[in-house]
Amino acid sequence: MRALLSILLAASLGRAAAAGFSTVEINGNSFSNISRVYTGAGGKVIVAFEGGATTASADKIPADFLKSWGIDKAGAKATESATAANALERAIQAGSFREVDGVVYDTRRAAGWVRFNNCKVLQILDGAAIVDATPGANSFLAIYVKHLSSAVGDTDFISFAGLPVGSHSYVNKKGDDRTIRAYDLGRACSRSEIPETVLNGQKTSDMALIAGAPQTDVVATLPESGDLVASGSGFFITEDGYLITNHHVVKGAKRVKVKQGEKVYPATVIREDKAADLALLKVAGEFKALPISTNAVRLGDGVFTIGFPDIGLQGTQPKYTDGKISSLAGLRDDPDKFQISVPVQPGNSGGPLVDMAGNVLGVIVSRLNDFAALRSTGSLPQNVNYAVRGDLLRKFIAQTPGIATVATSATASGSAVATVQDSVAIILVY
Repeated sequence: MRALLSILLAASLGRAAAAGFSTVEINGNSFSNISRVYTGAGGKVIVAFEGGATTASADKIPADFLKSWGIDKAGAKATESATAANALERAIQAGSFREVDGVVYDTRRAAGWVRFNNCKVLQILDGAAIVDATPGANSFLAIYVKHLSSAVGDTDFISFAGLPVGSHSYVNKKGDDRTIRAYDLGRACSRSEIPETVLNGQKTSDMALIAGAPQTDVVATLPESGDLVASGSGFFITEDGYLITNHHVVKGAKRVKVKQGEKVYPATVIREDKAADLALLKVAGEFKALPISTNAVRLGDGVFTIGFPDIGLQGTQPKYTDGKISSLAGLRDDPDKFQISVPVQPGNSGGPLVDMAGNVLGVIVSRLNDFAALRSTGSLPQNVNYAVRGDLLRKFIAQTPGIATVATSATASGSAVATVQDSVAIILVY
């Protein structure tokens, strides 16, 4: 019995000695009460702690922590690289790299591509087809699919990923004009057509890869690009660093940074209002702020915005679009919104809607969902977008005492576009 106790005690001491550090910081998050650390599939490191676990690449974890648990950082990274190389070869063979209009996309993670499952082919056309994207539903959703395989026939059920490429107009069997969403499946690329940056295992943005051209990965140039989960637009309302964006832009953020020009500032989320879809942020520094108008807004007034849509593909330079106040109410006569004809895209959210003098009338918030409109009317909406009204914005700001906004309804001196450009920023969400 004494010998058995000695053996058990020795085993227990051996396990205790094998245990490493009990706390670690990974990607800005702290973990404690760590009970086990080991290398999982593909060389990823799994850190188990009381109540859960987290997974990260070896290069994201301190070397001394890994060493304390008997893990060789270089070996884990080599395994991860080899796994990634094998995955890349399988993706090439599976046709995951597709060319559309001279641009090569990695459809495994390219933003903007839409995956459809179990769709029914309604009619084969020349190099394309009309497809029901929701067979079996009460109302069908017709879409136009380009570059469909020649092996596919009428009434077949197919699954695919497609890039939205505008719309397709046709006359249905009842003689009605219809406009439906168009998707391009692209052409499968050979290995030689894929940029070397991808073949070498370098990190690329989640957007497009221009075939045969030198690449600048805009996302990779941003701070902590590997942890970036979303981006949006915002604008300063005070000269001491208070700025506005949408609640849905920063929702669930662990960290937020603000990029204006070449400078990046850590930001604090001061207040959020989910119902109004507004958020107030604060950064340290001196900035040019926009006045928030108190003037009445009229139907047909000219307006514009400057924001940062789709930064992975379009870059981080500010983008200008303009239009009119289409309605003094939003969807289903929502009194807290304007309907506008200003073209907006993902990433414009949180940007300012301003009059032609550069005064803020509202905050860009959304666009009419194409699929919802198509189901309801049978046609795609044409430039139907929305902004939070300025009076709701003023009430939101007033709920935080001590904010000294600039004069309201000032007439901009010089170029209103230049004035607004100096006051907008990219919101980076981690």
